[in-house]
Amino acid sequence: MANRRISAKEAFAAWREQNPLRLWRLQQGPEGWKRSVMARQLEVSHTAVANWEDGNSLPTADSCAKIEKLTGITSVKWMEWYEKKPK
Repeated sequence: MANRRISAKEAFAAWREQNPLRLWRLQQGPEGWKRSVMARQLEVSHTAVANWEDGNSLPTADSCAKIEKLTGITSVKWMEWYEKKPK
């Protein structure tokens, strides 16, 4: 079977699946955390959480501090993930 190249769309989807906030949120109990619940806990909009998870933007320093307090995800972890963003 020949190896096929992964498309840019597939690479981006795979990268997005590794988002640290998304992974943490999905690991929380059988019901998980909805984006709206996460947004309320962080005092931001659910759209902001969606943009962070989709890789469209990064949280502000203030939001990073709140995320770290709530989840243990550091800003370093965010940057390590974000720097792997496919071109």
